[in-house]
Amino acid sequence: MSDQAKQELPTTEQTGCLGGVIRLLWLMVGNFALVLIAVALAQRQALSALDLTFWAIVIGLIVLRYIDITRLGGLTTDEKPASLQHWRRYLVLLLLAAGGLWALARGVAYFGVF
Repeated sequence: MSDQAKQELPTTEQTGCLGGVIRLLWLMVGNFALVLIAVALAQRQALSALDLTFWAIVIGLIVLRYIDITRLGGLTTDEKPASLQHWRRYLVLLLLAAGGLWALARGVAYFGVF
């Protein structure tokens, strides 16, 4: 990355607490919400608005991470600047994890495993 590009990235001082709030949302709050909704889905056989809510949160997390990286100077877990390559990796991993969690919840609801 060139020196000019490094200077154009917003710093924590420039983004204020918004960057921290966005990071907290995509790192913790959103994932916790997905787990809670998956537990509720595992208790219902029929598709419902909760299924849509689950996937809306997944999409929201992807958008929040994108905004964090492109507009708010998002960081990796080791406090280095994140790039769109990090976002693409997050996108794939989140879709795989969320898809697996959703499938597990729907399988438990349908087959009554637990």
